[in-house]
Amino acid sequence: MGSLNFNYKDIFRSLRLGFSAKKVGMAMVGLLFAFAGYGILAYVAHLTAGNDWLSVWEIFRLLPFPRPDLPFPWFSWLIYSLGVVWFVLVMLVTAAAIAKVTFEQLRGNEFFEAGEGFKFALKNTGSLLGSPLLIIAFIALIVIAGLILSAIGAIPHFGTIFTALLAIIGFFASLFILYLLIVLFFTLLYSPAIVGTMGNDTFDTMFEVFSCINEQPARFVWYTIITAILARFGSFLLGIAANLSTRIGSLILGTFMGEKWQEMLAGAESIFKIVIPRWGVFTPLHEAFLWEARIYGIPNIYIPTPWFNPVWSITIGSILLAACGYAIALIVIGYGLSVWISGTTVALTIIIKKKDDKNILEVPEEEEEEIFEPEQRQEQETK
Repeated sequence: MGSLNFNYKDIFRSLRLGFSAKKVGMAMVGLLFAFAGYGILAYVAHLTAGNDWLSVWEIFRLLPFPRPDLPFPWFSWLIYSLGVVWFVLVMLVTAAAIAKVTFEQLRGNEFFEAGEGFKFALKNTGSLLGSPLLIIAFIALIVIAGLILSAIGAIPHFGTIFTALLAIIGFFASLFILYLLIVLFFTLLYSPAIVGTMGNDTFDTMFEVFSCINEQPARFVWYTIITAILARFGSFLLGIAANLSTRIGSLILGTFMGEKWQEMLAGAESIFKIVIPRWGVFTPLHEAFLWEARIYGIPNIYIPTPWFNPVWSITIGSILLAACGYAIALIVIGYGLSVWISGTTVALTIIIKKKDDKNILEVPEEEEEEIFEPEQRQEQETK
């Protein structure tokens, strides 16, 4: 990997940096654990709401969502929220592990193992989770202070005047909440890269995000937008390639299998469904997913269809084909995630160089032997 130029051109390397079997595999493992935990808790939430699991399966398959026409009391929302928190936490750990591998790759250590990356990320889980939680706590304190002021304002005469006198303070407090929400957004996006590159603790991670936003706001936002576009573009192209390759394979396999293959495909399509409801916060996701499904030529992916075949071998074959479909989907999403994390790692490296005049890729002398010794051994074995 060549040295960085420390400008926006380096961001475009993320497509190549992300195209790594090691990183895509790490992303797939993370996505698998994240979706598994989310799916289990989402089903538990529906069951506690009194919804029959077979009905939920018929609607959503493996990834259930809340829906307006299904009962969902507050305690079910609480369980469902735990599923979302689990998903976010697992993805933060996975992203930090991939960022660590990318960072070591940029330093010249191509042999840094995926397992070591996960160990590093798990060791720093407190920083990954603590930074956003600390910002949320700050926001909560300001909101509580506002609620107290609102309660005082309910007092006749005195409360009205007191609230009016403090209105300007309330305005700046609300402005600060908006600022903290922006910081929280970028913390969730960049804390894996910060922890993966520098191993910072909770406060240092949060400070680094504040520093990037305050000192390099335009570059920070611009690099984030470029990285997001590249990640989406990469996964989109791989999705198109995956769709075309499966169609070619299906055409070949159906040559002699005939109706048997078509029946297996029908069963697999019935199982492999990703259904996003069209309501509330899910509406934009539904529209985007529908648009992309049409481009891929699989618009029926969001409509579960009934299917039954009495032949046990075809049923098992359909289940295995559906599992293969989910694995391909994880590869496509995993590549996009790999590109995103690689891009944010490069972006953070550039921004730190710009604002602090510090090259975090420089290897201290005491670490050089540890990093490059495996590479030298590999060269000797090759010779």
